Amino acid sequence: MLRVVLLLAVVFSSASCLVWKNQWRHTVAVKVHDDIAYIDDGDDKHRLDVFAPSGATSSHPVPVVVFIHGGWWREGDRSYFEPIVGLYGNVGTALGDMGVVTVIPSYRLWPAVPSYVQQLDDIAAVVRWTKAHIASVGGDPSRIVLAGHSAGGHLVTMFANPEVLTSRALAAADVKGIVGISGIYDVRASADSDDAETQATFWTPYFGTPEQQIAASPLTTMMSPSSTVPLLFIVGSEDYRSCERDFKTTQARFAGNPRARFAAIAGNSHEDMVLEIGTADDEVAPRIAAFARLLATAEARP
Repeated sequence: MLRVVLLLAVVFSSASCLVWKNQWRHTVAVKVHDDIAYIDDGDDKHRLDVFAPSGATSSHPVPVVVFIHGGWWREGDRSYFEPIVGLYGNVGTALGDMGVVTVIPSYRLWPAVPSYVQQLDDIAAVVRWTKAHIASVGGDPSRIVLAGHSAGGHLVTMFANPEVLTSRALAAADVKGIVGISGIYDVRASADSDDAETQATFWTPYFGTPEQQIAASPLTTMMSPSSTVPLLFIVGSEDYRSCERDFKTTQARFAGNPRARFAAIAGNSHEDMVLEIGTADDEVAPRIAAFARLLATAEARP
């Protein structure tokens, strides 16, 4: 027990160094909405926060990033251990400082929902809320980029298939770009490489049969002939093996395709990819912000 306590102390103290850097550095970003319902059903998971550059106005709208947290589809929240590790206010603050309005929602988790499909429903509802309300804080509703880390990376890249949008009362053009950060893009490969107990208790109940797992893989949907949305993939060089595997597989599939961009962050672990956002070591938020600005006009899209 003592070893466990000491280990947790080391983890939290290391993470705290990152949040103190975020708390005390100069920032011009402002949390303009806190704990707003995007679906008015009383569910705490149907709420979001919004960060914006100070002084952002509707007369000079800026790009918008909707950031989806990770947590293995069953853990996490938009304010996850924020007093200790800063998640995920550090993302909104960092992107706000770079001239981007950022929407950070919570969403329902397994087993409260039976599958990832309901999580896609929640994200689509966030996009609809963003389209309707983001202009009031200086965001451009015609320039919405989806970004997600880990399980969030899987969920946002599912929206590369226009049918995922149009089946949820959105137009294909409502998402101008997608950023997958340390995501799982081949669900079948991850399920197949896991132990039998986890396959039986998670992968099969949540994603279904092997055929359904293939259909739930962004690697399948992103390659749809009707999919044209620009994509950015980011991974850490010390990331989880499954994330590195899917990053490399996706990179090989998109070889020669100009709509997909790839970046590996040297030395970053899976956790570093979000914990370091907003610090002096941050190499993730600048790439997201640059990608969002790149998509500001149709002429600039890859």
